[in-house]
Amino acid sequence: MKNITELLKNYDMIETYPINLLRESSDNRVFVIGEKNKKILRVSKRLPVEDIKFEYEAIKYLFDNGILTSKPIETRDGNFYTLIKGNIAVLFDFLDGKKIDISKNCIPNQTQAYNAGKNLGIMSNIAFKFTSSSTRKRNIFSELKRAIKLSNVFINQFKGGREFISQAKEAIEFGKSQNEIMGLIHNDYRPSNVFFNNNDEFVGIIDFDWSCIGPLIKDLALAVVEWSFPDGATKPNFKIFNSFLEGYNSVAVHKWVKDERLYSWIKFATLSDASTYFCDLANDSKLNKKIINSYMYQKYLFFSKI
Repeated sequence: MKNITELLKNYDMIETYPINLLRESSDNRVFVIGEKNKKILRVSKRLPVEDIKFEYEAIKYLFDNGILTSKPIETRDGNFYTLIKGNIAVLFDFLDGKKIDISKNCIPNQTQAYNAGKNLGIMSNIAFKFTSSSTRKRNIFSELKRAIKLSNVFINQFKGGREFISQAKEAIEFGKSQNEIMGLIHNDYRPSNVFFNNNDEFVGIIDFDWSCIGPLIKDLALAVVEWSFPDGATKPNFKIFNSFLEGYNSVAVHKWVKDERLYSWIKFATLSDASTYFCDLANDSKLNKKIINSYMYQKYLFFSKI
């Protein structure tokens, strides 16, 4: 924590203590700083400066256009990031509200799903106007291509790995063949990244580290399945699915229907997400690696049968 304490001296802050680890993933370590005037510190494990700059400009653009987000805080010198042991750290405002803890036995209600979909629809209306001075390396194909680079590992170590690599190649071919409306997409619009107040009204969005330029329908595809299809469930709750889609279409200029096109992008999105999970497991030789064990892959299989 000493390194973080030193890092925080670069900012004008009321509180720099306590420092508590909120969560850790293969991408980031996230800390809560303070008690009464909380801030969020995210330390990226693998994102380059170009990607962080893209994210910073994307959040600023959305915030300036009325989309409530957790806004990055600049240092005293006007920089949007600092370094800690060679890793990029970004300080954010703390977003106060409640998240939906979705599980097989606990799903969002229809009002929450509608309001979440509505906000994503509002964001889509300004998304295609966004431009960045930084070229982002991460895009909608990154994780699928990452899996393909590890083809030998998948084929030799994962049960079902050969078929998965074939499906990943088909997904890339599908994505590149589509002529979709492009713009800034959040690319991770899950219940864990959206906040509500006690009246189930939208408060704001967090975690834009997967954001990129991509098809607007891809953003909707991942979101609608993640809000309606909990991990461990055998099928989506289509009442929640429909409520999310209705909320989105109630405000979005570009509207979508529940059809084969949307289902195809859901398959793309779930397969891409599964790729991240599997690639992060690839170096662990002790695990019993089965493609079917991935919840996101199970969602892919469900929509493959529709």
